[in-house]
Amino acid sequence: MKSDWEIEEIIAAVEQLRAVSGDGPARRKLLDRLFRSVHNLKAKAAANGLGGLAAAAHEFENVLQELRAAGTSEALAEGARFFLVQTSFNIANFEQRFQSLKETLNQSGEIISISPTIDSERNDKLNFRILYAHTSNQKLPSISDVTLEETSLPAISATSEQFDPSALERCLENLVKEVSLQDAPIEDPFQQALRAGQAAAVAAGKEVDFELRTENLLLDKTLRDAIATPLIHLVRNAVDHGIEHKGGKVIIEAIADKRQIRIKVTDDGRGIDPETIKSIFQPGFSTAPKITETSGRGIGLDAVKFTVESLGGSITVTSALGEGTCFEITLPISRAR
Repeated sequence: MKSDWEIEEIIAAVEQLRAVSGDGPARRKLLDRLFRSVHNLKAKAAANGLGGLAAAAHEFENVLQELRAAGTSEALAEGARFFLVQTSFNIANFEQRFQSLKETLNQSGEIISISPTIDSERNDKLNFRILYAHTSNQKLPSISDVTLEETSLPAISATSEQFDPSALERCLENLVKEVSLQDAPIEDPFQQALRAGQAAAVAAGKEVDFELRTENLLLDKTLRDAIATPLIHLVRNAVDHGIEHKGGKVIIEAIADKRQIRIKVTDDGRGIDPETIKSIFQPGFSTAPKITETSGRGIGLDAVKFTVESLGGSITVTSALGEGTCFEITLPISRAR
């Protein structure tokens, strides 16, 4: 079995889920981590033209999504009180304040879901609606400019009543089987991204030209394997959300100097509204109207940021309406050669 496919990480996460079956909060955190791993594997499989493996991963995602949705009922059964937390932050500096809010809430409870939206009346404001489970005997947190309103929820959701626990095992077995059939080595990450973009363009019925500028860049194996999935997400995102239906162009480029490597994915599409641009890396944020094989789960750009930062790098985005968007990943040179 190829370690390149990171199946060992997924198997280990499922084993951990069994071990913490009685610990709701720990279980829900593991589900989020497992979901991200399976989502990344699906992207890599699709980019390498492995339809069977991508389909198995997508089905696994569906099962994990059901389990995540059941988390609300689990927390309720554990005796949690549920609150709707509402607040607004200035878009210019919301990231630090939002992170502080999450840390405060998690001290005495658990965040179940987050819904960010642009304020319809003030374009410089980002509104947040958070479903929060207060799970301790401590007092509710008191936070300025934040409202907490207790809300009633049904005792048991249809999802948790109807879910078949054996579905998770079947999906894992199917995924392991598909991975075991893969003998071919994984392509260069830039070629993977190119293939992913081309496949996304065909699926969306768009005429997209792709240009690859990598200057024969050589990467060590660790970085090559790690950067593939974020790059795939960015290219597919450019095709799905950037390029208009009439078509356009996507440029994938990488430049290295003595200190760092910079990887850019640029499209000449519709661009991103300035009021939206700072929320696109938030967990759960998606502009897709429905879930498809490539979009709509609100995890793609969140996964990109998570992976890049775990490598010691950073990611930025610049955009102009009607002109296009550029995502730029910067990584330390010690990861390249």
